[in-house]
Amino acid sequence: MVDSPRALPQREVAPISTQQVTNLLSSKVTGVEGNQFDEVDPDRCTPVAREVSPPLLTDRHPAAIISGHWQTEDGGVVVEEIVAVYPSDFDPSAALADAHEAVESCAGTSMTVTTVHGRSYGFDAEPTPSSPAGAVLWSLRGAAWSCDNAMVAAHNAAIEITTCGAGGGLDTAALATDALARIEALANAKV
Repeated sequence: MVDSPRALPQREVAPISTQQVTNLLSSKVTGVEGNQFDEVDPDRCTPVAREVSPPLLTDRHPAAIISGHWQTEDGGVVVEEIVAVYPSDFDPSAALADAHEAVESCAGTSMTVTTVHGRSYGFDAEPTPSSPAGAVLWSLRGAAWSCDNAMVAAHNAAIEITTCGAGGGLDTAALATDALARIEALANAKV
């Protein structure tokens, strides 16, 4: 005898739906992801550097995730944005606490990060002393390439931003504030 299939309950994804995940990307995004960071050594620092299936976002089992890429007009800084929406029971404070803990645990650690195209960079992880509410900021400093990073979370969404260039990235506090505003606008939108 074969049992009849039973539907499994769907977890509600709200206030931001899976269909709105692309709306979390900034208007500056011009294409799909670039040469993302894929491998990190030591492995314990993977959460602060990996952009391919970024653990700070994927470990919380998003309902939808997407990324985008853009660069400054002069091409000197490249930016990766990775956005995710979660079921309604997502805890943004816990996600930010985990990000903060990951950054602190790798502070001062030298690491090697390899991109999807096989280019390797040497970085030292550095927490940023002050982050705006709803965000965690940190840097990856290297001799040839440095990155400034942010993770924000609110409602049922999270956004990770990596900005890299020979002289460092962009003002991640401002980018984090803009990202939080996008989350708030979608969460408070009347459908």
